[in-house]
Amino acid sequence: MSSAARIPVLLIALSASFAGTAIASDKEAERTPNEWLARMNRAFLEGSYDGIFTYFNGDDLSTLRVVHAVTNGVQRERLLHMNGAPREILRTGDVVVCILQPGDAMLELESSIPSGPFARAFSSAFEDVSHHYALSLHGTDRVANRRAVRLAVTPRDVQRYGFRLWIDEETGLLLRSELVDSKGTKLEIFEFATVKIGGPIDEQDLAPEFGDGALKTQLSLESTQAEAAQGKRRMNWEAHWVPDGFTMASSDIRNMPSSTKSVDTLMYSDGLAVFSVFIEDMPENATTNLVSRSGATVAVSEVVKGPKGAHHLVTVVGEIPMATAQKIAQSIRYVSN
Repeated sequence: MSSAARIPVLLIALSASFAGTAIASDKEAERTPNEWLARMNRAFLEGSYDGIFTYFNGDDLSTLRVVHAVTNGVQRERLLHMNGAPREILRTGDVVVCILQPGDAMLELESSIPSGPFARAFSSAFEDVSHHYALSLHGTDRVANRRAVRLAVTPRDVQRYGFRLWIDEETGLLLRSELVDSKGTKLEIFEFATVKIGGPIDEQDLAPEFGDGALKTQLSLESTQAEAAQGKRRMNWEAHWVPDGFTMASSDIRNMPSSTKSVDTLMYSDGLAVFSVFIEDMPENATTNLVSRSGATVAVSEVVKGPKGAHHLVTVVGEIPMATAQKIAQSIRYVSN
C-alpha cells in the first residue's frame, strides 16, 4: 500500500528546533506562543479558505485541495486528492464521508483515518497542549507568498513527536508544518502552494464530484459524551494505557465499505497528535502482530480476547512513535456492561 493511500487527510506536522535565526516582528512580539496556537485553531474552526497544498511523508508527495467554510454555524469542508486515485473527503459538522473508487487502497482499515491540520477541531484537549509540549517563537518567514510566524512545539516526553509551524501572520491559518522525531528527522511536511483566505466560498466548491461506481464510508466525530447523552450503544472497548495528555476525542461503530463487517473505532488526541484504535472480529487469514510505518504514521496490530473469549484484532494507527503504538495496542481491553 502506498503511503499516500494510507493517509487520506494530512497529519499536522510541527518540530522541536529551528535552524538559523530570524528577527521577530512587532506583531509576533504582541502574542505569546500559546496565543498563536490558539489563533491557529480558531482559523481552522471559524475561517473560510480555499487552497492547494502539498503533503510529503518521506515516501510520496501528494497534492490536495482543501475548501473550508462555516454555514449557519456548521463547519463544512472538502478535501480533494489531485493526483493518484480519485478521492474526496467531505466534512459536515461532526460527520466525515470518504468518497473512493472500488479497489482503492484507502478502503483498508488502517488507511481510513481523518486527522491532521484539518482535524484540530476534533480535539477537546487543545487548551492543554502546553502541558505536554514546550512552545517557542522563532521569527518570521514567507509561505504561499504570505508572511508567516514560525512556532516550534517540542514534546516534553518520548511518547510523541515534535512539530514546526508556519502560521499566517494576518489570519492565523496554518500555512506550513513539519513533523520531526527526537533526532530532528523530518517525517512529514505539509505546505500550501496557493491559498485564498476569507471571503465567500462558492457552494459548488464544497460539492463532491461523485464518480461512477464510487464507494462512500462515513465516520461520526461526535464526542463520546454526546453519544452517551443520546443513549447510543456504549463502547465496550477501552485503552488501559495511553500517554499522559491523550484523551478520547470520539468513538464510533463503522461499517467498512470493502466488506460487511463492523469495526469499533476509538480516536484519541492530545490537542495536536492524533491516533485511532480499530477493533474487529478476527478476520480470516489476518496478519497478526503487524508493525508498519509510513512517514510518521505507524500501524500496529495485536490479537486480544473479547466477549466469551473470542479473539479480536486490534489495530492502532497514528502519528506516534512505534513503541508508543505497541504499548497502546497491548493495553486494549473489553469491558462488559
